[in-house]
This record gives sequence, structure tokens and C-alpha cells, in this order.
Amino acid sequence: MAELTFSGRRPGLFRRRRRSAEEPPRHEAVRRADPYSFEVAHRRLAWMLRISAGTNVVLGLGLCTALTALSHLFPLKTTEIALVRNDSVSNQLIRIEPISEDVDGFALLMEQKARWYVRALLEIDAVTQTERLRQAFVMTDDKFYEAFKKERIDSGAIQDAINSGLTRSITVESVDLIESYDDNKRKYAVDLVQTDTRRGDVVETKKIRAYLAMTTRPHTVREADRFENPLGITVLDLSLKERANS
Repeated sequence: MAELTFSGRRPGLFRRRRRSAEEPPRHEAVRRADPYSFEVAHRRLAWMLRISAGTNVVLGLGLCTALTALSHLFPLKTTEIALVRNDSVSNQLIRIEPISEDVDGFALLMEQKARWYVRALLEIDAVTQTERLRQAFVMTDDKFYEAFKKERIDSGAIQDAINSGLTRSITVESVDLIESYDDNKRKYAVDLVQTDTRRGDVVETKKIRAYLAMTTRPHTVREADRFENPLGITVLDLSLKERANS
């Protein structure tokens, strides 16, 4: 087999190219084409650093908030001294929030309460008198309660009628809304028939129109009375006017 040998210089295939001193740097052409590329890249990098710093600050604040919230979920690590007062159930007060006019059936409910209140307050019956008045006073304004108590109870008018054997029944004929105010007050006209009997005999019959001012508002009651007026309906005033018998 013949041996391949090279004499003299190595072939150009294996020759390493030397860079001449006059050859420009590799990035010189790019710089000449876009002389502001470095400034643009630097500006972009600066904005990325600002955004990154802002993001880190927001994440840090969120982490602090989360840690604070979690710390409140854990039980106390120290013993705290406090005065605990255990009142009896009868002394506890409950706040009643009123019903809203936006509730379906609000008008019908107010009319029904007006019917019931007039009967509860004006009827006279020895058996149910005390309980009826107690229930009616739960939804009675304090000012009107004091006036009614002074006129009908403290004066002895109701007790004298009961002692004489009088029984007064109320029959409601109609309930009409006559005024509605902006402060959630309503005024109703209640037409009723008042029948007085004594020992089964009719003594007197009157046709009366009762003007009833009502509203809904918050109030506080004892725990035992929390179901007496759970909707916060309150009667502000009641006046009576006799109608002509026809």
C-alpha cells in the first residue's frame, strides 16, 4: 500500500484563517445599522427591574396581610382577665329589626295588624282583658301607652265596666290606608261596630271609625317577648270618631 505524504506547506483545507488587523469587530455592522440598540435594551432592562421590584413589594404586603389574618385564627397564647356577668334570661334584651316595605304582602300584613290591634285594645272582657292588653302594649309606642294607661286604666274606666258586668265586642268592617308618609309612617281608617252587652242583653251598638297611625321601626324587648312582635310594627296613636248609624 502506498503511503500518502505531504511535503512543504499543509493544504489549505487544514489551514487556520488569520484575522487581519484591518478587519472590523464582529458587532460593528450591527452598531452602525442601529446605533441606539444598546440604549433601548438598557431602558427595557431598567423597566423590567422596576416592574419586578413593584411586584415583589405587592407580594410582600399580601404575605404580611395573610400572616396577620392567620395569626388571629389561632387561640390566645396568654391568659386574659375579663369580667363575665351572667344575667338571668328574664333580664336579657333583644333588638328587633323592622320589616321592610319591599317584602311581598307588606300592605296586607299591616292591614291585618290594624284589625287585630283595634280589637285587642278596645274590647272589654273580664276573662281575656289582661292578656289582650299585654299583647297590644308590646306593639304600642311609649307615648301613646302612657296616655291610654292614664285615661282607661289608671282612671278605673275599664275595671268599672267589668265590675258592672259589661262585655264589649268589636267587629271590624273595613281597613283603608288614607295616608303614607316618607318616614315609613302610615295612617289607617278602621270602620268598626262596637256592641256592648250586659248579662247577654245588648245595651248599646255604635258605629265607630278608628284612625290608626302605624310604623315599623327597631325596638328592644325582653327575651320572653321576642315572638310577640318579631316584625317591629308599632302603633303611634289611635283616635276614635263615631259614625252615623244607617
